[in-house]
Amino acid sequence: MWKRYEVKLQIEERLAASMPKTKEEIEKMLEYRVPTKVPDNATPLPELADKIVQEVGVEPEIGWATFKRDENGLYYEGRCVRGHIKDCAQQIVSFFPYIKAFRAKVANKVYVETDKIYLGKDRPDGYEQRFIQVMTRQGPRSTYKFIDYVEKPILTFILRVLDDGVVTNEILEAIFEYGGTHGIGQERSQGWGKYKLLRSVELQEVEK
Repeated sequence: MWKRYEVKLQIEERLAASMPKTKEEIEKMLEYRVPTKVPDNATPLPELADKIVQEVGVEPEIGWATFKRDENGLYYEGRCVRGHIKDCAQQIVSFFPYIKAFRAKVANKVYVETDKIYLGKDRPDGYEQRFIQVMTRQGPRSTYKFIDYVEKPILTFILRVLDDGVVTNEILEAIFEYGGTHGIGQERSQGWGKYKLLRSVELQEVEK
């Protein structure tokens, strides 16, 4: 039923972190992502925020974005790569006019099997300070934020593609070709997150 691919993406410069360091910021981020209809068995936001704080594993700091980490080091989440793939698919729709509902087909047939994509580091290589404008009750204000980053990591993950002949190798290569220029992760406007596709090799087919 599925084809599996090992994919390696070489980040050309910096990969930016995006996870807030404070529970309050994490709760606000989660509130923004809550669906209109919340399932009855949904985890309460404070409890979910506590779980993410533990995964971030650092002392709370306001206005600072970092990476999740565990005993194996810093990691980037597979769900973020899947979101990147869907975004890229939306941008290359016109190159595949013979496939109706192209983006939806990619979204429903391509999955990232790897949950934690390790970056090969125990700590960030550095951080960048940015000055930003925010809107408050008193009007617009200038403030700053800090973003952790890792230099030139290789993202290695397993891609699972439904083997029905719709999403072909040509489509996957086009997605990553566009994505390499678009960039992955935060701070893409600064040129961060651009990459080259180093490897996309089909592995043993499963669940035939």
